[in-house]
Amino acid sequence: MFYTIHTKLIIISVAVTGMIFMIFVTPFLVVSPVGILSRELIQALFIAMEVFMAIFFLNEYHRLKIIIKKEENIHKSISHLRKLTFKRSETGMKGIILSGGTATRLFPLTATTSKQLLPVYDKQMIFYPLNTLIKAGIRDILIIVSPENSGQYLNLLGSIFKNYGINLYFEVQKVPGGLPEAFILAEHFIGTDNVTLILGDNIFEDNVEEIRKFKKGGQIFAKKVIDPERFGVVKFDKTNKVLDIIEKPTKWVSNFAIPGLYIYDNRAIEIAKKLKPSKRGELEITDLHKFYLEKKELKVGILKGAWMDAGTHEALLEASKIVKENKISDNFHPIINEAIEDFNKELKMRTKAVLNMHNLHLRDDFMVKNKYF
Repeated sequence: MFYTIHTKLIIISVAVTGMIFMIFVTPFLVVSPVGILSRELIQALFIAMEVFMAIFFLNEYHRLKIIIKKEENIHKSISHLRKLTFKRSETGMKGIILSGGTATRLFPLTATTSKQLLPVYDKQMIFYPLNTLIKAGIRDILIIVSPENSGQYLNLLGSIFKNYGINLYFEVQKVPGGLPEAFILAEHFIGTDNVTLILGDNIFEDNVEEIRKFKKGGQIFAKKVIDPERFGVVKFDKTNKVLDIIEKPTKWVSNFAIPGLYIYDNRAIEIAKKLKPSKRGELEITDLHKFYLEKKELKVGILKGAWMDAGTHEALLEASKIVKENKISDNFHPIINEAIEDFNKELKMRTKAVLNMHNLHLRDDFMVKNKYF
């Protein structure tokens, strides 16, 4: 069972109270000697053990309070972003990466970190949707994260693109409310621009040129899959005209699934606000698609390259294999490769500085210094 840090704090508080209570009542509980041990000695041993446990729990309580304080400071720094005045993008398009949620299908991997920070071959998953947006010319990107992992995102991405003209912003989503909620949360960020939303666990091999060409309406994509019941699907007629969009159909409708990449004009914000939650209690992206479809303003492009939804253990493993075999990470935008290289150098320098303080060395440096190579 996985407890939140606040739950642990409550449990430890109860434990400390219990230990203090036991310290006072132990003299009354131990009323007779045991073997060669006198009553006073037994009392002293029990009290010493209880004091030790109380000190241990108090130390743990203090440690958790420090962690909570750090998280609160991080959340405050992120919330300050809402007060920023976002300029209109030069390309008229902004990007959103949705990286919140609990990712229970990937437990226990996601018990300690966000799904989108797990590795896919040689890079964290988050870099793949970032690559899709950056390759499409988007330079202003909002990443929506859960409160538990916001600090980890800042540690990795907070300043990684500061010298490359890529502006990253972060928004905390406390409770997932459906994909269209991303447009509501990002209203201030989007401003008067159009917007591309990509799911943080979706990996695309194609360079999506439709993002650059987009002007108005809505644009989604379709990809043939063997398990369409897991996704929203597009129903085409014989001339490939879109007839309908169905979310996770129980009966076969089409084998064209809708990947997690959506392009919309600025109206998506107000449309999302008017959507009603489904039986799941969430806003459904399918309802947003259908609005544009009914207006005859929805385009559907067919993806030719690989598409991976790395939301399960099997899918995560398969995604790493495909990325390696198709050399997808080798074809990243130069900005990302250079930024990661700079980040690695900076990280190595910081690590060296810490190790040198204790007269320790990185393994590679030690091997070279002692001529093991």
